[in-house]
Amino acid sequence: MTRLCVATMLLWATLATCAGCSRQHAAAVADANAPPVRGGTLRLVGSSDVDHLTTTSGYLTGSLWLFRGFTRQLVSNPPSDDFNRSITLAADAAIAVPSVANGGISADGRTYTFHLKPELRWNSTPVRPVVAGDFVRAFKLFCNPVNPVGAPPYYTTTIDGLDAYCSAMLKVPGTVVDIRHFVETHEIPGVRAVDERTLQIRLRAPAADFIYLIAMPFASAVPVEYLDYLPDSPEFRQHTLSNGPYAITRYLQNREILLERNPVWDAGSDPIRPAWVDRIHIRLGIDPALIQLQIEAGTADLGFDSTMLTVDQASLQAIGDPRVNALPPGEHYSGMRYLAVNQVSPNNGGALAKLKVRQALALAVDKSALVQVSGGPAVASALNQAVMNGVSGWRSGADQYATPGDRGDSVAARRLLEQAGYAEGLPLRFAYPVTGTFINQAQAVQASLARAGFQVTLYPFSSSDFFGRLLPNPQNAKRGEWDIALGGWLPDWVGGNNGRSVIGPLFDGRQLGNLSQNYGKYDNPVTNAAIDRALTAATPEQAEAAWADASRQVMADVAIVPLLQVKSALMRSSRLRHCLWSVMGTQCDMTSVWLADADGKSPAGVDR
Repeated sequence: MTRLCVATMLLWATLATCAGCSRQHAAAVADANAPPVRGGTLRLVGSSDVDHLTTTSGYLTGSLWLFRGFTRQLVSNPPSDDFNRSITLAADAAIAVPSVANGGISADGRTYTFHLKPELRWNSTPVRPVVAGDFVRAFKLFCNPVNPVGAPPYYTTTIDGLDAYCSAMLKVPGTVVDIRHFVETHEIPGVRAVDERTLQIRLRAPAADFIYLIAMPFASAVPVEYLDYLPDSPEFRQHTLSNGPYAITRYLQNREILLERNPVWDAGSDPIRPAWVDRIHIRLGIDPALIQLQIEAGTADLGFDSTMLTVDQASLQAIGDPRVNALPPGEHYSGMRYLAVNQVSPNNGGALAKLKVRQALALAVDKSALVQVSGGPAVASALNQAVMNGVSGWRSGADQYATPGDRGDSVAARRLLEQAGYAEGLPLRFAYPVTGTFINQAQAVQASLARAGFQVTLYPFSSSDFFGRLLPNPQNAKRGEWDIALGGWLPDWVGGNNGRSVIGPLFDGRQLGNLSQNYGKYDNPVTNAAIDRALTAATPEQAEAAWADASRQVMADVAIVPLLQVKSALMRSSRLRHCLWSVMGTQCDMTSVWLADADGKSPAGVDR
């Protein structure tokens, strides 16, 4: 009751304040359509550091967003205010997106050939070209024993010979000398540099979604100097190189990241990144409650790892503040929130291995309350399937464990708990990241579960610790460090056959090792078989049907409790312009924004 009253008072206070300055906000964005100017420092603030600074293993949205500034991929998503254009891949480091028509994809669909642009350069000493061997090196480091690739099955199940290569490399001692020796003395049959500017990748079988895997930052070029360091070690983080528009010139872990212009980047070769600002300064370790205040005050331009706090969000949306963005635009969502259920937890005699306990969890949650604490229906809606709308496997009318008004059914949930042998209730360790709306969502879930007889204790973690250490390490699950966890997932690409980017990593029971995103260690041969059918389907329609089979089985097993499908609710400073949705970072594309008070002497071209 007290918390509700405080929140209401804050809401009205913010409304009054914002109403008094709405004309100022409107005037500040009146030049939103003016020609862009170069210059200035884009100021970002966040609470947590990246999970990894190596492109081969970085997987949090903050990391993927940061990679946009200093790395380039063979193909990538162009920034655009047209949603369909933004999800259509374009050539980046490659001269063209390969296709059967242009000879880049073989007639049997198994060989992809990429020709590199000649203008690509590393900011190394001395400066040198980016060559096909740098991309080969990325694939060779996918299965290093220290920090392997974030989504191994994407590549080990598609690229010829990579699975065997990885099996061998994962047994190598995790030292600089051993990793370098293995990389330099072993080859992947399906990945080769034909010459310095030609990369060829051979698949085990045709895969219609493979081009999207190549667009992931995992497949970014890796310079030879990276073999001098353990992947993502503190020493590595001080010696990153760049082939993109910016380079990291200062990195202080959990405190600061500074990117400045890369003098060897060739703008003419990069239609993806306009790079209007001169510098990108990221301050970390900021209390989430202060991030919004700094953006409103104009001392920061965007949050790095945090969405808006919902009290502020609701009030600013109510008056139509133009600084508020809900991305992606239109009737599209950027991701989903769910409860990961630790089925290998030893706590309470392994209670979460019992189906009825998991069913009780699924019925207990008041998802309508979650929508409200997440900013309302403008940015969130209840989810009752294993994947969100827009992901392969979602089906209209296929909801499971739905309740009237999405308010939950604590009576039915409590009955299931009693049938499972927990009439006196069940204690649970609930882990969640201390960032953005996760905080309020965790509290709302705790309240829902309490009404059904669960005795929930909250365990907060920083974002980087939660997603980078706690969940990906299977030993933490087996030790019972957590029972349920508030997870968030974004499809790695939007549009097309994208079930591989959600159902595969979250629910494939054959991928349970270090850095697996199957956090609860769910494993069902029926689901695994459906995944295999989808990945080997001859047509998109057959793949879609198989993904739907997998999704239904996941829900029947209650491998997770789906909660919400969400947009990214963002606030930008009054001076920030041209906020275009970044598919990878679900933020304003940092290489596309420009600043109204930039010091450019004349307008830059706007034909990009």
